Amino acid sequence: MKSTELEPSETSSDDLRRSAVRSDASLRLSPEPECPLAVLQEGCCVEVRATERDSFTEYHVTGTVGRDKNEADKLLAQVAEAVAERGIQQIQEKLYGLSSARNAILMKREAAYRREELDLSVPITWIQGAPLEGGEFIGLQIWGIVPHDTKSGVTTVTNAATGSGRLWTGDGFRMLHLPSIRGLKPGGGLAGDAHAQADQMFTNAGLGLRAYGMGYRNVVRTWIYLARLLEWYGDFNRVRTAHYQSAGLGMPSGTAFPASTGIQGHSADEECLMDVLALEAHESASAVATPIIHSSRQEQSFNYGSAFSRGMILEIEGRRTVHISGTASINPAGASIHVGNAELQSLETMLCIAAILEEQGGGLANITSATLFCRNRDAWEAWNRVSRMLQMPAIPKVCVLADVCRHDLLVEMEAVATI
Repeated sequence: MKSTELEPSETSSDDLRRSAVRSDASLRLSPEPECPLAVLQEGCCVEVRATERDSFTEYHVTGTVGRDKNEADKLLAQVAEAVAERGIQQIQEKLYGLSSARNAILMKREAAYRREELDLSVPITWIQGAPLEGGEFIGLQIWGIVPHDTKSGVTTVTNAATGSGRLWTGDGFRMLHLPSIRGLKPGGGLAGDAHAQADQMFTNAGLGLRAYGMGYRNVVRTWIYLARLLEWYGDFNRVRTAHYQSAGLGMPSGTAFPASTGIQGHSADEECLMDVLALEAHESASAVATPIIHSSRQEQSFNYGSAFSRGMILEIEGRRTVHISGTASINPAGASIHVGNAELQSLETMLCIAAILEEQGGGLANITSATLFCRNRDAWEAWNRVSRMLQMPAIPKVCVLADVCRHDLLVEMEAVATI
C-alpha cells in the first residue's frame, strides 16, 4: 500500500476538546480500554464481543498482533480456541497482512483450526494491508453466531460464479455472505483492464446471488477493495452505479443502496475485489434491514457520485446490528474538511460515526468491530492522540495503511455496532 508524507499537525488538545463540545453527537466516553494500546503494540490481542438474542448469540472476534511477526502463531491459536470454546459458526472471516505472507499465515490458521477441530470449509477474505507496526501480519476479524436451537445455523455453500460462501438460515430469513468476488471471466482468468474487471465483478456477484434465489435488491452491505484506488475511483463508481440502477437500486421507487466501504486493497493480482452480504426475509420474519441514508452530520453519498448508504440496520429479534459504511471527514455538502490536519479529520470521522449511532440510541461504546484505514503512520498516530485526549471507548479494531477514496483524506473507519 502507498503512503505519503504529511506536515506535522499543529492542533492542540484545547482545539480538539472545543470541537468535541460543539458537536451535537454523543461520544459516549468510557474509562480504561479493555485491550490497552501497549498490549496491541507489544503482543497479540484477542477481543470477543457478544450480543444475546432469543435464538442465538452474535459474536465479533477481533485479533491483532504487534511488532513481533512470530506472534501470528499465538494469535491464531488464541482465536481458534475462542471460536471453539463458544461454538461460533462464522458468517464472515477476514485476514489482513502482506500478500507475501499469505500462504504461510493461512497454513498457520489451518493448523490452529485443525487442533480445535473447527470447520475448515469456512472461506476467508485476505486483504493486502501493510502493518503499521512493521512485520507481515496485522490480524483478523470474525463475525458469527452461536444458535440456541437446532432450527438455525451457518453452512458453507458453493456456486460457479463466486465460489464458496456462508449461508445463515434463521427464523424466517436467510443471510448470505459471498467473499472475495473478483472480475473472473467464465472459465477462468481476469477480465481485461480495471473497468472490465469491475464490470465482470458486479456481474459475477449478481450471478452468485441468483444461485441462492436472491438479487441485488437483497444486498445490505458490500466491502470493496481497489488496488489502485485513487487512479480510477470515479470510473469504478460509474460501473457500480450502472449495475445498481439496472437492478432498481437507488431509484425513487426502488431499493436503497447497500452500506459499503470502498478503500485501497487487494488480495492477489486483481484490480478490484468485493465481499457481499445479502438478506432474504419473509414478511413475518424476525429480521428486517433498514438503510441509513444520511445522518445529522452527513447527507446521502450519492449527492457526490458514490452509490452507497451511510449504514444498514439489521434488526433481528428486537436488537439491532448497525453496519456503518466507510466514513471519513466529509461535511453535509460532500466536501472534504480539515484538509491536511489528521487530528481534526480523525475527530470528525469519530463524530460522524457517533452521530449515526446516537440516532439509533447508542454510541461509540456499542461498536463491536471496526477497521481503521490510515494514509500513513502520521495519520494513525494522530488518531491515537485524539483517542487518548478524549478518553474514547475501547473499540476493537484492525488498523491498516491504505489510501482513502480522496487525495485530501487521511483516515477512514468502517464499524459494526450492536444496540
